[in-house]
Amino acid sequence: MAFVGKLAYLALFPGLLFVFLAGLAVRGIVEGMSAVVTGGSAPGRASGLRRTVRLFADESSHATGAPAALQWAAPAVKIVALSWISCLILGFLDGDLLLLFTLLLLASACDLVLVSCSSNPRVRQNVTSECAQAIGWAVPLSLVIAGVALRTGETQVSAVIRWQVANGVLVGSTAGGALSVTGSCLGMLGALAAVGCLARLRPFGRGLFGDPPAGIDSDISGPPLAVLNVSQLALYFLTPLLVVTLFLAGPSSSWYEVVFWALKVAGVIVVLGIVDVVAPRIRSGRALAWSLALGGGLALAGFILIWLGGST
Repeated sequence: MAFVGKLAYLALFPGLLFVFLAGLAVRGIVEGMSAVVTGGSAPGRASGLRRTVRLFADESSHATGAPAALQWAAPAVKIVALSWISCLILGFLDGDLLLLFTLLLLASACDLVLVSCSSNPRVRQNVTSECAQAIGWAVPLSLVIAGVALRTGETQVSAVIRWQVANGVLVGSTAGGALSVTGSCLGMLGALAAVGCLARLRPFGRGLFGDPPAGIDSDISGPPLAVLNVSQLALYFLTPLLVVTLFLAGPSSSWYEVVFWALKVAGVIVVLGIVDVVAPRIRSGRALAWSLALGGGLALAGFILIWLGGST
């Protein structure tokens, strides 16, 4: 029945529309922060929405055969995966942490498939950077999720939230002692690095305002490109929400508790936005090294401390 419920959610509930609009708002916030820092003007969120909607009416690329099939299938698969993730994170249905991580991998793999199977050689040259981006977030986030599961003893997103409702937020709860609290704080820092890389924010990605020459969007157009834009905007909101869900969750049975949730998500957005605005863009090889060293190192240290705290 849970599987049927998820299908019904994807078909009937406009979950992705919500995270798309929220992601559009996040992008507008960060663009406003960038305008304040640089002294320029930020493009309006409405213009970004109009550009994306207009793409659905545009003519698609003239690729034929397998490239054309991938250009249509991969964005569709990615957007379904992110819809399912929004279902899990927002708590409408029970889902497990492993499924959430797998769906994130699937969404990231869609971009890699589009690049590696492109008929444009200038697009295919980005395969290395796409692989680096996927490894850069997947390794730290896997350690983060393992640490969260070890600390709470739960493997479901909704169960992790319930644990925090009963015991306090993961980074502040005294359950497990000082070692576990310290490990959770390190894990949260590792998660921030991982989701920044997943959302392609600097310094571990190309940045909110940049795109490599001859990237994915240089090879497709029309509805497939619009779907990719929608999925990227959704990630801008889903990734901060994921951090809050894993480490700063709490009750949401009344309006002020929901507002408090929103403020925590906004706080994570501001942190990621500040880093994206002030951090320089670096090459994919260095970005991979830094994401693994910083995000992976923090996540691994956090996991070890949580393990030691639970065994003492």
